Parts: sequence; C-alpha cells; structure tokens
Amino acid sequence: MILKSEITSDEQLHIYIRSKLETAICGLCKNVIGCSEGYGDEIKLRHLSVLNKETYVIYRPKIGKCKQCLTQPKTTQVVSWHKQRSPHTQAYDEYLLKQLINSTIEDVSEKENIGYDAVVGALNRQVEPSINWDEIDNLHTIGIDEIALTKGHKNFAAIITTKQVKGKIRILAVLADRKKNGK
Repeated sequence: MILKSEITSDEQLHIYIRSKLETAICGLCKNVIGCSEGYGDEIKLRHLSVLNKETYVIYRPKIGKCKQCLTQPKTTQVVSWHKQRSPHTQAYDEYLLKQLINSTIEDVSEKENIGYDAVVGALNRQVEPSINWDEIDNLHTIGIDEIALTKGHKNFAAIITTKQVKGKIRILAVLADRKKNGK
C-alpha cells in the first residue's frame, strides 16, 4: 500500500509503502507467524525510474514473534520483490541486467548513477551459483553473448542463456572469459 510519495530537492522520487502482508516465516522453525511486534528499521531501495527520475521505494518491514519456538525469536518480514541485503528491488536488478546488453558495467554504472559494485551485485544476484535443471523447460535456443567488464578489448565475460517456453530468458552461466577450457 502506498502511504505517500514526494519529489526531493535533488529531483528524486521517493515512494513510501507499507506491506499488506500480516505474516512472516519464522527464521528457526519455518512456521508462519503473525506480524504484531511493530516495524523494523526503514529500508530505502532503488527502483525503476519514473518520469525519468531516480526512484526509491522506502518501507519498514513488519516484525513477528514466534510463539512456537522455545526462545520466541522475533523475525523480520521478507517481501517477494526484494532480496535481503540488496540495495535494489528485484525489478531494478533485472533492469540493470538488461542494460548490460551491448554495454559495459562501467557504462551502466554511469547511465544509472550508481556504483560499479552495485551493477556487479545486481548481476551476481540474478545469476544462480548452480542451475536447478528441473526448472529449465526448454533448451531449444541457447545464446552465447559476451559483455565487456571494462572498456577495451581484453576483459570479457561470456553469458550463456536459454529462452524458456513462456519467453522468459534464463541465465545458465556467466563464464570468466571466452576461452575453451583445457586448450
């Protein structure tokens, strides 16, 4: 639910929200618990630009207490559109990944006014360390692309992708270089 929005003096759009979810998952026993213990610290996340303005979603996650665990631990609510410890929404991470097509990490960093490490972090969050082959429904089309990690002609990574049945592109691997192993 949107609480309010404002444009700051430096022309950023801030959107303040509150989760409508009333439950969380206990970090110990994994049971569903009610969120009646207040709110956590404010979290500010970079989101997709709106009207060509840097946009941030700001919220305070709800907190629940597990009455089934012996120590009754408190758990902070996790929302589906944000990975913990990420400074971005998942939609923004996906957007940054698309911006890397025919661009360098440095180029995307400059265009989006974020740090180099923020782009690398988005890339790392979007690429799973291992592939769950049960989730892959189609290997008919495989793409092999390269991205320049820095300007110049010597520092590349190879991106291996596949197009799934419903049209979603799935990253299978990011290789450190474009050379064959063992040659």
